[in-house]
Amino acid sequence: MRILIAYDGSESSRKAVDLTLNVAKERDEVILLTVIPAELVSSSFTKMLLPTINLDELIERKTFKERAEETLKEVATKLEGKVAKVETVVETGDPADEILLVAKREMCDLIVLGYKGYGKEGRFLIGSVTDKVVRHASCSVMVVR
Repeated sequence: MRILIAYDGSESSRKAVDLTLNVAKERDEVILLTVIPAELVSSSFTKMLLPTINLDELIERKTFKERAEETLKEVATKLEGKVAKVETVVETGDPADEILLVAKREMCDLIVLGYKGYGKEGRFLIGSVTDKVVRHASCSVMVVR
């Protein structure tokens, strides 16, 4: 079975990883996916939100993508040895759309995601991404509370 876990660092997505650990078998393959909302990598949007931060300095240190990749690698270590393969993927765009596209492209049998995650401003956003994924997925979806 190919399992896609949508991970955004929220409590719900951490629970999604833990639940996958409980249900995955040694022969299963897991794809850990983080989606960086496109507006977060737009310099004009970021400057508007964070006018006091020197973005050039921030970008030189680590990009959003590099930080996301590091986080996913840390999460992947929990799964290694418990499943056949763990792959990490970082995409940019609309979170629900990217989850659906990656699941279809990678021919996943199951998408596991949290009931709620972090919204664009770091606040909890209840259900919009989850709702869209559940309604449009071409495979089974497990929603974790």
